[in-house]
Amino acid sequence: MYWEDSEISEKVLVTGATGFVGSALVRKLLQQGETVRIIVRDDSNTSNIDGLHIERVKGDILDKGSIKRALVGCSSLYHVAGLYRSWMHDYGMLYRVNVVGTRNVLEAALQAGLQKVVHTGSIAALGIRDDGRPSDENTPFNLSHLKLPYEVSKYESEQAAFELFRKGLPVVVVRPALVMGEGDVYPTPSGKLVLDILRGTVPSYFDGGIDVVDVADVAAGHIRAMQMGQEGESYNLGCQGNFTTMKELFVLIAQCGGVRPPGIRVPVFMALAWAYMLTAVADHITHREPVATPANIRALALKKQVDFSRARTELNIPQTPLQTIVEKTIAWYRSKKYV
Repeated sequence: MYWEDSEISEKVLVTGATGFVGSALVRKLLQQGETVRIIVRDDSNTSNIDGLHIERVKGDILDKGSIKRALVGCSSLYHVAGLYRSWMHDYGMLYRVNVVGTRNVLEAALQAGLQKVVHTGSIAALGIRDDGRPSDENTPFNLSHLKLPYEVSKYESEQAAFELFRKGLPVVVVRPALVMGEGDVYPTPSGKLVLDILRGTVPSYFDGGIDVVDVADVAAGHIRAMQMGQEGESYNLGCQGNFTTMKELFVLIAQCGGVRPPGIRVPVFMALAWAYMLTAVADHITHREPVATPANIRALALKKQVDFSRARTELNIPQTPLQTIVEKTIAWYRSKKYV
């Protein structure tokens, strides 16, 4: 729905609102009675937000002029827009969207004098602790040597946010774990993983692991960060106890979906070799996203566990258990005829 509503000044602007996390956030904001404006590109898939009572403004986070126009009359901003891709023809686009786009949006927010901003980061931007304990909000990024394009782009986007904070922007950074749940229309790599298991296209597993969080919990965490989060601080959004190995996750998806789980365990070096082969085929033949990439394997092989206690204590973020998340995700995909 499009309309002019210049009388209302207390609007909330959401970037990335047509995406997985952004659309879940928009729904929760509307449930709370907020007046929501979103930025929409001409080529955006709007199926996640069609029919919602929101104001749409044509624009792009790489277009500074459109950002400034979208911010007029807004008091707060959720910057959710970003690329979450494990394979791309042009990896430079990750930098342009996740770093340059973030800087464009947050600089415009600073100039507009907004009351508060929440920036969506990722646990991908956290490093690994030397003592083996779960990474908390203060764990510095130390993974550049692994050549992880997405992780580096999210780290650099957070650095841009903190730089703008030092210049006066009232910004809070939230870092979701691996997000699953309802509404992953594209799908993102996490949703694609679920679908690949259900379709039987993943033949094996390797020694890796990840923390998983429900998209509804992440949306709630954003809103509570806006309401209660400390400016200039960050919060890891996840559910304590939802860390899972790849084998455990694959078995759970298969059990919930009524299919056979991958039964072959391969060492990480073999998984990497397989991923290199798949990526080469994608690069030169199919031009479609492969099941796995070397960056996927390297990141998951870290088995990075994250401490979510700060968000649980200070923001009271909901805690949906892993099995419930997987069940909801599968049910949604089946209701939409993905499988």
